Amino acid sequence: MTATTIQPIRLAYVIKEMEMGGSQTHLTQVLRLLDRSRFEPILYCLTGKGSLLEPARALGVTIRAPAAGASFKGVGLAARFAALARALRRDRVGIVHNYLLRANLVGSVSARLARVPVVLCSKRGCHWRRGFELVSAKIGNALADRVMVNAEAVRDFVHGNEGCAREKMVVIPSGVDTDRFRPLPDAQFKSRLGLPEARLVVGVVTRMRVRKGVEEFIRAIGEVRQTRPGVHGVIVGEVSLDDALQDLVRSLGLENHLSLLGRRSDMPEVFSAFDVFVLSSHDEGMSNAILEAMAMEKAVVATDVGGTGEVIRHGQSGLLVPPKDSHALALAISEVLAWPARAREMGRLGRRIVEDGFSAHAMVRQMEQVYLDLAAARGLVLAKPIPTTV
Repeated sequence: MTATTIQPIRLAYVIKEMEMGGSQTHLTQVLRLLDRSRFEPILYCLTGKGSLLEPARALGVTIRAPAAGASFKGVGLAARFAALARALRRDRVGIVHNYLLRANLVGSVSARLARVPVVLCSKRGCHWRRGFELVSAKIGNALADRVMVNAEAVRDFVHGNEGCAREKMVVIPSGVDTDRFRPLPDAQFKSRLGLPEARLVVGVVTRMRVRKGVEEFIRAIGEVRQTRPGVHGVIVGEVSLDDALQDLVRSLGLENHLSLLGRRSDMPEVFSAFDVFVLSSHDEGMSNAILEAMAMEKAVVATDVGGTGEVIRHGQSGLLVPPKDSHALALAISEVLAWPARAREMGRLGRRIVEDGFSAHAMVRQMEQVYLDLAAARGLVLAKPIPTTV
Protein backbone atom coordinates (compact mmCIF):
# COMPACT_ATOMS: atom_id res chain seq x y z
CA MET A 1 0.00 0.00 0.00
CA THR A 2 0.99 3.62 -0.38
CA ALA A 3 0.93 6.13 2.45
CA THR A 4 0.85 9.85 1.78
CA THR A 5 3.00 12.41 3.48
CA ILE A 6 2.37 16.14 3.28
CA GLN A 7 5.02 18.25 1.58
CA PRO A 8 4.60 21.69 3.24
CA ILE A 9 4.28 24.70 0.94
CA ARG A 10 6.88 27.41 1.45
CA LEU A 11 4.80 30.41 2.54
CA ALA A 12 6.46 33.84 2.59
CA TYR A 13 5.08 36.64 4.73
CA VAL A 14 6.40 40.04 3.64
CA ILE A 15 6.16 43.12 5.86
CA LYS A 16 8.10 46.36 6.13
CA GLU A 17 8.96 46.09 9.83
CA MET A 18 7.98 44.13 12.93
CA GLU A 19 7.64 46.92 15.46
CA MET A 20 4.74 46.54 17.89
CA GLY A 21 1.47 47.25 16.11
CA GLY A 22 -1.87 45.68 15.24
CA SER A 23 -0.78 44.06 11.98
CA GLN A 24 2.53 42.89 13.41
CA THR A 25 0.81 41.38 16.46
CA HIS A 26 -1.69 39.69 14.16
CA LEU A 27 1.10 38.27 12.00
CA THR A 28 2.96 36.95 15.04
CA GLN A 29 -0.23 35.18 16.06
CA VAL A 30 -0.61 33.68 12.57
CA LEU A 31 2.96 32.39 12.67
CA ARG A 32 2.27 30.74 16.02
CA LEU A 33 -0.94 28.99 14.94
CA LEU A 34 -0.14 28.12 11.32
CA ASP A 35 -0.38 24.41 10.49
CA ARG A 36 3.29 23.52 9.98
CA SER A 37 2.39 20.18 8.45
CA ARG A 38 0.92 22.09 5.48
CA PHE A 39 2.92 25.32 5.42
CA GLU A 40 6.54 26.26 6.07
CA PRO A 41 6.57 29.98 6.90
CA ILE A 42 9.42 32.38 6.10
CA LEU A 43 9.24 35.97 7.33
CA TYR A 44 10.73 38.58 5.01
CA CYS A 45 11.10 41.78 7.05
CA LEU A 46 12.06 44.48 4.56
CA THR A 47 13.87 46.72 7.06
CA GLY A 48 15.11 43.91 9.31
CA LYS A 49 13.82 45.88 12.29
CA GLY A 50 11.24 45.38 15.01
CA SER A 51 10.78 44.12 18.54
CA LEU A 52 8.51 41.30 17.32
CA LEU A 53 11.25 39.67 15.26
CA GLU A 54 12.53 37.78 18.31
CA PRO A 55 9.12 36.28 19.19
CA ALA A 56 8.84 35.16 15.55
CA ARG A 57 12.33 33.66 15.65
CA ALA A 58 11.44 31.88 18.91
CA LEU A 59 8.59 30.18 17.02
CA GLY A 60 11.17 28.61 14.72
CA VAL A 61 10.36 30.89 11.80
CA THR A 62 13.13 31.65 9.29
CA ILE A 63 13.66 35.42 9.01
CA ARG A 64 15.22 37.24 6.10
CA ALA A 65 15.85 40.92 5.38
CA PRO A 66 16.90 41.31 1.73
CA ALA A 67 18.20 44.82 0.85
CA ALA A 68 17.28 45.94 4.36
CA GLY A 69 18.99 49.32 4.06
CA ALA A 70 17.64 50.29 0.65
CA SER A 71 15.23 53.15 0.07
CA PHE A 72 11.59 52.64 -0.88
CA LYS A 73 11.97 55.11 -3.75
CA GLY A 74 13.83 55.25 -7.05
CA VAL A 75 16.96 53.12 -7.35
CA GLY A 76 16.52 51.81 -3.83
CA LEU A 77 13.04 50.51 -4.64
CA ALA A 78 14.35 48.75 -7.76
CA ALA A 79 17.08 47.16 -5.62
CA ARG A 80 14.44 45.90 -3.21
CA PHE A 81 12.43 44.32 -6.04
CA ALA A 82 15.51 42.52 -7.33
CA ALA A 83 16.80 41.37 -3.94
CA LEU A 84 13.47 40.02 -2.75
CA ALA A 85 12.80 38.29 -6.09
CA ARG A 86 16.18 36.53 -5.84
CA ALA A 87 15.41 35.44 -2.27
CA LEU A 88 11.97 34.11 -3.19
CA ARG A 89 13.44 32.09 -6.07
CA ARG A 90 16.27 30.77 -3.90
CA ASP A 91 13.83 29.72 -1.18
CA ARG A 92 11.44 28.12 -3.72
CA VAL A 93 8.47 29.95 -2.25
CA GLY A 94 5.01 28.83 -3.39
CA ILE A 95 2.85 31.53 -1.76
CA VAL A 96 3.62 35.16 -0.91
CA HIS A 97 1.36 37.01 1.53
CA ASN A 98 2.14 40.72 1.91
CA TYR A 99 1.18 43.04 4.76
CA LEU A 100 0.71 46.83 4.67
CA LEU A 101 1.37 49.40 1.96
CA ARG A 102 5.12 49.14 1.31
CA ALA A 103 5.20 45.34 1.44
CA ASN A 104 2.08 45.05 -0.71
CA LEU A 105 3.99 46.83 -3.48
CA VAL A 106 7.47 45.34 -2.98
CA GLY A 107 6.22 41.83 -2.24
CA SER A 108 3.76 41.67 -5.13
CA VAL A 109 6.19 43.00 -7.77
CA SER A 110 9.01 40.78 -6.50
CA ALA A 111 6.80 37.70 -6.35
CA ARG A 112 5.73 38.17 -9.96
CA LEU A 113 9.36 38.68 -11.03
CA ALA A 114 10.22 35.44 -9.23
CA ARG A 115 7.21 33.65 -10.82
CA VAL A 116 5.72 32.73 -7.44
CA PRO A 117 2.44 30.89 -8.17
CA VAL A 118 0.24 32.56 -5.50
CA VAL A 119 0.34 36.18 -4.31
CA LEU A 120 -1.86 37.88 -1.71
CA CYS A 121 -2.04 41.39 -0.28
CA SER A 122 -3.54 42.44 3.04
CA LYS A 123 -5.52 45.55 3.94
CA ARG A 124 -6.21 46.05 7.61
CA GLY A 125 -7.43 49.64 7.89
CA CYS A 126 -9.36 52.43 6.21
CA HIS A 127 -6.47 54.69 5.18
CA TRP A 128 -6.92 57.18 2.36
CA ARG A 129 -4.23 56.82 -0.29
CA ARG A 130 -3.18 59.63 -2.61
CA GLY A 131 -0.40 60.24 -5.10
CA PHE A 132 2.41 57.67 -5.06
CA GLU A 133 0.78 55.77 -2.20
CA LEU A 134 -2.41 55.29 -4.22
CA VAL A 135 -0.44 54.18 -7.28
CA SER A 136 1.52 51.72 -5.09
CA ALA A 137 -1.67 50.33 -3.60
CA LYS A 138 -3.26 49.84 -7.01
CA ILE A 139 -0.17 48.06 -8.38
CA GLY A 140 -0.10 45.70 -5.39
CA ASN A 141 -3.81 44.98 -5.77
CA ALA A 142 -3.53 44.34 -9.51
CA LEU A 143 -0.65 41.87 -9.11
CA ALA A 144 -2.27 39.93 -6.26
CA ASP A 145 -4.48 36.89 -6.74
CA ARG A 146 -6.51 37.89 -3.69
CA VAL A 147 -6.65 40.88 -1.37
CA MET A 148 -7.37 39.82 2.21
CA VAL A 149 -9.27 42.32 4.41
CA ASN A 150 -10.31 42.05 8.04
CA ALA A 151 -13.76 43.65 7.88
CA GLU A 152 -16.61 44.31 5.47
CA ALA A 153 -16.07 48.02 6.09
CA VAL A 154 -12.47 47.69 4.94
CA ARG A 155 -13.58 45.94 1.75
CA ASP A 156 -16.02 48.75 1.01
CA PHE A 157 -13.36 51.37 1.72
CA VAL A 158 -10.64 49.74 -0.41
CA HIS A 159 -13.11 49.33 -3.28
CA GLY A 160 -14.01 53.01 -3.09
CA ASN A 161 -10.54 54.47 -2.51
CA GLU A 162 -8.33 52.10 -4.50
CA GLY A 163 -10.76 50.74 -7.04
CA CYS A 164 -10.08 47.13 -6.09
CA ALA A 165 -12.83 44.79 -7.30
CA ARG A 166 -15.01 43.50 -4.48
CA GLU A 167 -14.88 39.96 -5.82
CA LYS A 168 -11.08 40.00 -5.59
CA MET A 169 -11.20 40.66 -1.86
CA VAL A 170 -11.84 38.05 0.80
CA VAL A 171 -13.00 39.05 4.29
CA ILE A 172 -11.45 37.21 7.22
CA PRO A 173 -12.18 38.97 10.52
CA SER A 174 -9.37 39.57 13.00
CA GLY A 175 -9.07 37.05 15.79
CA VAL A 176 -7.62 36.91 19.29
CA ASP A 177 -6.29 34.16 21.51
CA THR A 178 -9.27 33.50 23.77
CA ASP A 179 -7.15 31.20 25.94
CA ARG A 180 -4.71 33.98 26.79
CA PHE A 181 -7.30 36.77 26.88
CA ARG A 182 -9.89 35.56 29.35
CA PRO A 183 -11.27 36.85 32.66
CA LEU A 184 -8.70 36.47 35.43
CA PRO A 185 -9.34 35.96 39.15
CA ASP A 186 -9.32 39.18 41.14
CA ALA A 187 -5.71 39.83 42.13
CA GLN A 188 -5.62 43.58 42.78
CA PHE A 189 -4.52 44.43 39.27
CA LYS A 190 -5.06 48.15 39.85
CA SER A 191 -2.56 48.11 42.70
CA ARG A 192 -0.05 46.38 40.43
CA LEU A 193 -0.33 49.36 38.08
CA GLY A 194 0.26 51.76 40.94
CA LEU A 195 -3.41 52.80 41.21
CA PRO A 196 -5.69 52.72 44.25
CA GLU A 197 -8.10 49.81 44.06
CA ALA A 198 -11.00 52.20 44.70
CA ARG A 199 -10.35 54.16 41.49
CA LEU A 200 -12.54 53.62 38.43
CA VAL A 201 -10.07 52.98 35.61
CA VAL A 202 -10.89 53.91 32.03
CA GLY A 203 -8.22 52.75 29.59
CA VAL A 204 -7.18 53.06 25.97
CA VAL A 205 -4.55 50.99 24.13
CA THR A 206 -2.77 52.69 21.24
CA ARG A 207 0.55 53.63 19.70
CA MET A 208 -0.53 56.66 17.67
CA ARG A 209 -1.37 60.12 18.96
CA VAL A 210 -3.68 61.56 16.30
CA ARG A 211 -5.39 58.78 14.33
CA LYS A 212 -6.19 56.90 17.54
CA GLY A 213 -7.85 59.93 19.12
CA VAL A 214 -5.62 60.36 22.16
CA GLU A 215 -6.61 64.03 22.52
CA GLU A 216 -10.32 63.17 22.48
CA PHE A 217 -9.71 60.47 25.09
CA ILE A 218 -7.94 62.92 27.40
CA ARG A 219 -10.71 65.51 26.97
CA ALA A 220 -13.33 62.86 27.69
CA ILE A 221 -11.59 61.81 30.92
CA GLY A 222 -11.50 65.46 31.99
CA GLU A 223 -15.23 65.80 31.35
CA VAL A 224 -16.15 62.54 33.09
CA ARG A 225 -14.18 63.58 36.17
CA GLN A 226 -16.39 66.65 36.60
CA THR A 227 -19.15 64.35 37.87
CA ARG A 228 -17.05 61.31 38.80
CA PRO A 229 -13.85 62.58 40.44
CA GLY A 230 -12.74 59.03 41.24
CA VAL A 231 -12.13 58.20 37.58
CA HIS A 232 -8.55 57.62 36.42
CA GLY A 233 -7.47 57.49 32.78
CA VAL A 234 -4.83 55.07 31.50
CA ILE A 235 -3.04 55.12 28.14
CA VAL A 236 -1.22 51.92 27.22
CA GLY A 237 1.26 51.85 24.35
CA GLU A 238 4.13 53.79 22.85
CA VAL A 239 2.49 57.20 23.22
CA SER A 240 4.28 60.25 24.56
CA LEU A 241 2.53 63.52 25.32
CA ASP A 242 3.88 66.41 23.28
CA ASP A 243 3.77 69.98 24.60
CA ALA A 244 0.21 70.55 23.37
CA LEU A 245 -1.11 67.41 25.09
CA GLN A 246 0.80 68.18 28.28
CA ASP A 247 -0.80 71.62 28.31
CA LEU A 248 -4.19 69.97 27.82
CA VAL A 249 -3.58 67.58 30.73
CA ARG A 250 -2.64 70.50 32.99
CA SER A 251 -5.61 72.61 31.89
CA LEU A 252 -7.97 69.74 32.76
CA GLY A 253 -6.28 69.08 36.10
CA LEU A 254 -5.37 65.52 35.14
CA GLU A 255 -1.73 65.53 36.24
CA ASN A 256 -2.47 62.97 38.97
CA HIS A 257 -5.39 61.32 37.21
CA LEU A 258 -3.86 60.11 33.95
CA SER A 259 -1.19 57.39 33.66
CA LEU A 260 0.94 56.46 30.64
CA LEU A 261 1.97 52.83 31.00
CA GLY A 262 4.02 52.50 27.81
CA ARG A 263 4.38 49.19 26.01
CA ARG A 264 3.30 46.20 28.10
CA SER A 265 3.79 42.47 27.72
CA ASP A 266 1.19 41.65 30.39
CA MET A 267 -1.92 42.88 28.59
CA PRO A 268 -4.39 40.39 30.14
CA GLU A 269 -3.40 41.74 33.57
CA VAL A 270 -3.62 45.34 32.33
CA PHE A 271 -7.09 44.79 30.87
CA SER A 272 -8.13 43.24 34.19
CA ALA A 273 -7.50 46.61 35.87
CA PHE A 274 -9.88 48.42 33.50
CA ASP A 275 -13.48 49.16 34.42
CA VAL A 276 -14.14 50.42 30.88
CA PHE A 277 -12.13 49.96 27.70
CA VAL A 278 -12.18 52.82 25.20
CA LEU A 279 -11.37 52.93 21.49
CA SER A 280 -11.20 56.58 20.41
CA SER A 281 -9.82 56.05 16.88
CA HIS A 282 -10.54 58.34 13.95
CA ASP A 283 -10.23 55.39 11.55
CA GLU A 284 -9.83 51.67 12.06
CA GLY A 285 -9.93 48.34 10.30
CA MET A 286 -10.84 45.87 12.99
CA SER A 287 -9.17 46.64 16.29
CA ASN A 288 -7.27 43.80 17.96
CA ALA A 289 -7.45 45.73 21.23
CA ILE A 290 -11.26 45.79 21.15
CA LEU A 291 -11.38 42.03 20.61
CA GLU A 292 -8.89 41.47 23.44
CA ALA A 293 -10.90 43.68 25.81
CA MET A 294 -14.13 41.92 24.90
CA ALA A 295 -12.47 38.53 25.44
CA MET A 296 -11.55 39.82 28.91
CA GLU A 297 -15.27 40.58 29.51
CA LYS A 298 -14.77 44.34 29.55
CA ALA A 299 -17.51 46.79 28.59
CA VAL A 300 -16.38 48.82 25.58
CA VAL A 301 -16.98 52.39 24.48
CA ALA A 302 -15.79 52.89 20.91
CA THR A 303 -15.94 55.27 18.00
CA ASP A 304 -18.07 53.89 15.18
CA VAL A 305 -15.33 53.62 12.55
CA GLY A 306 -14.22 50.90 10.13
CA GLY A 307 -15.22 47.42 11.20
CA THR A 308 -15.91 48.34 14.83
CA GLY A 309 -19.67 48.18 14.26
CA GLU A 310 -19.24 44.62 13.00
CA VAL A 311 -17.95 43.61 16.43
CA ILE A 312 -19.79 45.84 18.92
CA ARG A 313 -23.54 45.42 19.32
CA HIS A 314 -24.50 48.95 20.34
CA GLY A 315 -26.29 49.01 23.68
CA GLN A 316 -25.63 45.31 24.28
CA SER A 317 -21.89 44.56 24.29
CA GLY A 318 -20.80 48.19 24.33
CA LEU A 319 -21.59 51.70 23.17
CA LEU A 320 -20.69 53.30 19.83
CA VAL A 321 -20.13 57.04 19.40
CA PRO A 322 -19.11 59.29 16.49
CA PRO A 323 -15.36 59.80 15.96
CA LYS A 324 -13.61 63.05 16.96
CA ASP A 325 -16.35 63.87 19.49
CA SER A 326 -14.93 63.96 23.02
CA HIS A 327 -18.28 65.00 24.53
CA ALA A 328 -20.09 61.97 23.08
CA LEU A 329 -17.21 59.80 24.28
CA ALA A 330 -17.51 61.23 27.79
CA LEU A 331 -21.28 60.71 27.92
CA ALA A 332 -20.92 57.06 26.87
CA ILE A 333 -18.16 56.39 29.42
CA SER A 334 -20.30 57.96 32.15
CA GLU A 335 -23.28 55.86 31.11
CA VAL A 336 -21.32 52.62 31.40
CA LEU A 337 -19.82 53.62 34.77
CA ALA A 338 -23.26 54.52 36.12
CA TRP A 339 -24.57 50.98 35.72
CA PRO A 340 -21.97 48.42 36.88
CA ALA A 341 -24.36 45.47 36.55
CA ARG A 342 -25.13 46.41 32.96
CA ALA A 343 -21.41 46.83 32.26
CA ARG A 344 -20.76 43.31 33.55
CA GLU A 345 -23.49 41.93 31.28
CA MET A 346 -21.99 43.82 28.33
CA GLY A 347 -18.67 42.21 29.12
CA ARG A 348 -20.10 38.70 29.29
CA LEU A 349 -21.88 39.12 25.95
CA GLY A 350 -18.69 40.55 24.43
CA ARG A 351 -16.78 37.44 25.45
CA ARG A 352 -19.40 35.22 23.79
CA ILE A 353 -19.27 37.28 20.59
CA VAL A 354 -15.49 36.92 20.38
CA GLU A 355 -15.58 33.19 21.12
CA ASP A 356 -18.23 32.62 18.45
CA GLY A 357 -16.80 34.73 15.63
CA PHE A 358 -13.39 36.23 16.34
CA SER A 359 -11.07 33.58 17.73
CA ALA A 360 -7.49 33.42 16.47
CA HIS A 361 -7.77 29.72 15.67
CA ALA A 362 -10.81 30.29 13.44
CA MET A 363 -9.06 33.20 11.71
CA VAL A 364 -5.95 31.18 10.88
CA ARG A 365 -7.96 28.17 9.67
CA GLN A 366 -9.85 30.48 7.28
CA MET A 367 -6.58 31.95 6.02
CA GLU A 368 -5.17 28.48 5.45
CA GLN A 369 -8.21 27.50 3.43
CA VAL A 370 -7.70 30.50 1.14
CA TYR A 371 -4.06 29.48 0.68
CA LEU A 372 -5.00 25.88 -0.11
CA ASP A 373 -7.72 26.86 -2.59
CA LEU A 374 -5.38 29.19 -4.47
CA ALA A 375 -2.55 26.65 -4.37
CA ALA A 376 -4.79 23.95 -5.82
CA ALA A 377 -5.93 26.32 -8.58
CA ARG A 378 -2.28 27.01 -9.50
CA GLY A 379 -1.33 23.33 -9.45
CA LEU A 380 0.95 23.45 -6.41
CA VAL A 381 1.77 19.96 -5.13
CA LEU A 382 0.52 19.65 -1.56
CA ALA A 383 1.21 15.97 -0.97
CA LYS A 384 3.77 13.48 -2.26
CA PRO A 385 3.06 9.73 -2.14
CA ILE A 386 5.82 7.68 -0.59
CA PRO A 387 5.77 3.89 -0.96
CA THR A 388 5.67 2.32 2.49
CA THR A 389 4.45 -0.89 3.99
CA VAL A 390 1.33 -0.39 6.06
